[in-house]
Amino acid sequence: MRPYTAPRREDDPLSEHAANRGSSRGRPRPWHHDYLHLRPIARDLVLRLGPAAREGHLSVLLDVGSGAAPYRDVVAASGVIYVRCDADVGTRPDVAGRAESLPFGEGVFDAVLSTQLLGLVDDPRAMAREVARVLRPGGRAWITAPAAYPFDAGRVEHRFGEPELAELFAELTVVEIVREGGMLALPFVLANDGIREAMRAARRRLGVAGRLLEPPAALFFLLANGAGRLFEGLAGRGPLAPFLGYLDGRLPMNFLVVAEKRR
Repeated sequence: MRPYTAPRREDDPLSEHAANRGSSRGRPRPWHHDYLHLRPIARDLVLRLGPAAREGHLSVLLDVGSGAAPYRDVVAASGVIYVRCDADVGTRPDVAGRAESLPFGEGVFDAVLSTQLLGLVDDPRAMAREVARVLRPGGRAWITAPAAYPFDAGRVEHRFGEPELAELFAELTVVEIVREGGMLALPFVLANDGIREAMRAARRRLGVAGRLLEPPAALFFLLANGAGRLFEGLAGRGPLAPFLGYLDGRLPMNFLVVAEKRR
């Protein structure tokens, strides 16, 4: 099945991928409030999904809950056909559909990508079954899910640990579960989220005048993200790395599940 042709753009390592056009989710900047949360996702997809596409293992990829397809550039230069599926027709997907009941036949796709949707669907188990169903034998899925990352208390959200994720995708062979972001950066993520919510409240109350707070907020995000990256660096190298690295890995912000359908 090759019914869709995605727009093609250049793709390279993370630094060049970030320079391309597209959603800020795919190219997080240090002055964005969610930089520390999104940067590991973009990095790990470039390191894992990117090579699979360049080596010619993928022909047709399904992005479930695609939104604006922020990670399309990771595979675009490889000529992969990129199919966007989203329940929100306002995002103008190639195909409208819910993750728990994908509107595709069995074994249609070489790859499935879904970022940060698993914790938001009504039935995560149904979504995992659908991902397995639409993959061809030997096909792979790259699924990210929030762990310690803050959630919206106004709606139902799901959180999973590594054992739960392995059990959730039991119909596939789990190749690896990658911990993304960690405990040391989490306080700065929480601070950034607090400032973002304060800005939203200010805009609601003050209207256009609330936008005057955007430059100082961006400066705050830049400083907080820089501090978070500093602690991440200390956890990876230096004399404190054994202790800080262990501590950092105990509470990841997100997980990336890489799983393969059995042949």
